[in-house]
Amino acid sequence: MKRLTALAGASLLGLLAATPILAEEITASIWFPDTHPLTRDGYVPLAKELEERSDGSLTMKLYTGTALLPPVAHLSGLTDGLVQMTYHAGTYTPSDLPEDNVIATLAIGLKDPITALFAVNDFYTSDPEMKAMFDRHGIVFLGAMSSPLYEMMCTREITTLEQIKGAKLRMPSTIHTAFANSVGAASVNVPSADMFSGLEKGQLDCAINALNDLKSRSLWDVAKFATRLPVGPYYAGWQYAIDGDTWNGLSDEHRALLMDAVAGNTVDVSLAFQAAVDDALSEAEAHGVTVLDPAPELSKALDTFVVENMDRLIEETGTQLGVAEPKALADRFMATYAKWDERLADIPRDDAEALRKVMREELYSGIDLASYGR
Repeated sequence: MKRLTALAGASLLGLLAATPILAEEITASIWFPDTHPLTRDGYVPLAKELEERSDGSLTMKLYTGTALLPPVAHLSGLTDGLVQMTYHAGTYTPSDLPEDNVIATLAIGLKDPITALFAVNDFYTSDPEMKAMFDRHGIVFLGAMSSPLYEMMCTREITTLEQIKGAKLRMPSTIHTAFANSVGAASVNVPSADMFSGLEKGQLDCAINALNDLKSRSLWDVAKFATRLPVGPYYAGWQYAIDGDTWNGLSDEHRALLMDAVAGNTVDVSLAFQAAVDDALSEAEAHGVTVLDPAPELSKALDTFVVENMDRLIEETGTQLGVAEPKALADRFMATYAKWDERLADIPRDDAEALRKVMREELYSGIDLASYGR
């Protein structure tokens, strides 16, 4: 993909000053409920921003929850034309998104969700191998999400290596499953939408997800212990991707508006996601939830697992999914992560204005909309 450093944010938005254009509507779906940050602070305000900034010429018909599409169908629903834009959890369809799942494997060792957000947005819009992955499906990546660090929500106290042995854990990816196996736990593969019922029925001892779900999904009704063992953010798949025909059918003005709005929105939704975690934790005690730190031995087991197994698991994941050079792909992503880790070092993680400015002016303004996604 061609990157144009001369295309500044002002020139990107300058396209919007053109003559009036025909009204266009994007049909979108996200399977999270309206109370979830990815919906409440992502799709809902994005739809409002598009309509307001376009004076009603670019609108979004938004479906939330699972009434239209179940979670796993948000890739096929996009490629089959049932909807034009979706959120999709990439680890739900590894064979369809092999390169994405290689990159997702790296998450367990990452400590900063905001750096991950910038790295994924950069890498997925610029790396030729990632572009080819989206091209195969006829879709266009618009923007990422990066969750807060995933941690443990459990029906019983689990803070030590002894306590975690035999525990049934809902894990988000294959590398997390491998970690569970390394400490003698059992990984249970269920969508996040089924965490409540799994905990309630005893099918799960712990759900590993962002702790906002104590409140967002009322997990504090069934999980009375939260252990602060961070196993990385979740960013697999995309927050926003659009059908290629729809993208190419949009006017130049609407493509520019959509990308500029998405750039700012990805920052807003990630910060709101973390705020939702903080909010849930502030209320956890009132709902009978005990928040615990892991024993040093459990934290050390996680760190040791990452150091000793990451390269092997990257190769195994890539080979299993048919990625030609998974280690090279992972190395390129980690170089991108390191670049943004350095660039963002002096920006407070709650400075939304500064983060939006960097996202728009230093990342998205470099995307050549004349060729991107075509």
